[in-house]
Amino acid sequence: MMTLRRMTIALFTAVASLAPLACHRPAHTEAKAEARLRWSEARGRVKLQLARQQFNRGQFTDSVKTLEEALSLDPSCAEAYALLAKSNLELGKPATAEHLVDAAWQLDLDAPDLHYLKGVLLEQREQFAPALAEYEKARLADDGNVDYFIAAVECMVALDRAAEALKLLDENVERFDDQSSVAILGARIAALLGDTDDAMRRYQNPAITAAQSPLAAQELGLLLARAGKCSEALRVLSPALDNSTSSTADTGALRRSMASCHLALGEPALARAVLLDYAREHLDDVPAQVLLAKAALSTGDFLTALRAIDLARRPTPNDHDTGLLLATIHWRRGDLQSAESVLNDLLAADPYDVDAWCLLGEVQSSTNRPGEAREAFERALAIDPESRWGAAGLGVTERP
Repeated sequence: MMTLRRMTIALFTAVASLAPLACHRPAHTEAKAEARLRWSEARGRVKLQLARQQFNRGQFTDSVKTLEEALSLDPSCAEAYALLAKSNLELGKPATAEHLVDAAWQLDLDAPDLHYLKGVLLEQREQFAPALAEYEKARLADDGNVDYFIAAVECMVALDRAAEALKLLDENVERFDDQSSVAILGARIAALLGDTDDAMRRYQNPAITAAQSPLAAQELGLLLARAGKCSEALRVLSPALDNSTSSTADTGALRRSMASCHLALGEPALARAVLLDYAREHLDDVPAQVLLAKAALSTGDFLTALRAIDLARRPTPNDHDTGLLLATIHWRRGDLQSAESVLNDLLAADPYDVDAWCLLGEVQSSTNRPGEAREAFERALAIDPESRWGAAGLGVTERP
């Protein structure tokens, strides 16, 4: 039989043995919860890494699904919100992207990419000033990110602060590993400011040359062509056209510039060759059709010239320059009646058109009407006494 003393000792022993359990149970529960949280965060990081790979491969639908899984595991990951917003932007869902950025901020999450993406969304709505403010926040958080810097500079240009943007760019170009992108942007801004020489100099920056950017080569070639440096332009544009993966519009610009340079250098056959197939496939490219008409006319391919000038005149049938070219084609191919008809229409619209009077004089000379031809050249000289064409034509009509 247990005595009172033994019962007391047993009771205290039992209580003592239970006390540690009562104290340790909450701590154990918290530890398990913390372990589960760490495990979820780790799984979320794995999902985030997979989503980055999918995004870089252009698998944006897959990256959205993976990122949603990542956020279900770790809803406090600002990077996952940012990448999910980027993926939705790539899928053409700006409203969803903006909702995600705002949701991250409502959770007190912050990351440079969130500010950058907000800037992109604002810029798409042409809200350039607030967009620039967001880009600057991104730059302040990560001033080594070239994308943030370029976005800020481009936004300054959109705000008519191009000169300031170029100065900022020049002061910071050497800070970035990707100097070629920064240098190309500088060349584009210089061209936008109208300083063609500075733009061409910038395009020849060693960083751009080393990057071997086809787009930069194309832009340099187009600048050289506009500056009238045709031989240099063709040396750059010919390989640029061969290696071109650009849009149809850019391909058209390349071909038009090359054709213009070939014509300027007295190489109409090369100009025709550059344009012929392209013009047949792009009937609404009026400048290309005009250039093709000129090149074909100079090579004696009158049928191609007529077809091209007809296509060029369809949008603006009363255009003076294409009308004069049409009359010239008719004259050169021996259809003098059609040439005179076109010229009469041009002169009815503008009786002070010196070139039209001179060409009419040539047509009338070809039809053995020296008196009328002389009168046409005299009308041209009365309008412009310095007209060499008028003086030369009049001299021919006055020969015995």
